[in-house]
Amino acid sequence: MPAVLTDIDEVLTTTRAVRFRLDLDRPVEPEVIEECLAIAQQATVGSNREDWRFIAVRDPERKRQIAELYRDVWVQTVERPLKEGDPATLARLDPTHRSGDAAQRRQDRTLRGVKYLADNLERVPVLVFAGSVAPQPPTPVGKLASGYYGSIFPAVWSFQLALRSRGLGAVLATAAVYHADRIAEILEVPEECPLLAMVPVAYTQGLDFKAAARRPLSEIVCWDRWSLPGA
Repeated sequence: MPAVLTDIDEVLTTTRAVRFRLDLDRPVEPEVIEECLAIAQQATVGSNREDWRFIAVRDPERKRQIAELYRDVWVQTVERPLKEGDPATLARLDPTHRSGDAAQRRQDRTLRGVKYLADNLERVPVLVFAGSVAPQPPTPVGKLASGYYGSIFPAVWSFQLALRSRGLGAVLATAAVYHADRIAEILEVPEECPLLAMVPVAYTQGLDFKAAARRPLSEIVCWDRWSLPGA
């Protein structure tokens, strides 16, 4: 499959979390997935150990079962807490808690996109799961944790970049691992390879993705010592 984008800066700045514009009716060739995963293997990895493992799911019945679990995650972590007015969820997800009309519109579209993906997940041509056979860190932050997660997510991001350059889109759907154990049962994944992320993959409807609005560097970057206001 010939690359459709070759400018690295364009690929890096326009690889978006794609949901609404996934082409759910166009099949994705297995060789394209494998080509992009081969590129992902070149990502940095701790101690030069290839502890990453990937499972590309095309089977309709397995996708249906995974989609049911993903919809339950949406209800449990988004729909119900928002409806019940959970303060932490409102602060994190409610568009009205964002500052300015533009930010509120972006968050509203994001929420609608997540709901759309949950409603249509079984229609996505390929669901790629990433896991690791490295020993899990005893704590989620610090010490061994940085190297553990830092040895899988660079590969996942490289996979998404490779997809983008070939006219495909994806989204890093980490919420799926709320039901990681049940998904592992569906996919017959052994206990020594916990699943860390799901990446739904499809060709995109059009290629005209743009850079996202982001904060100015002055609000997130400091030199030599912490000199930023707030957290």
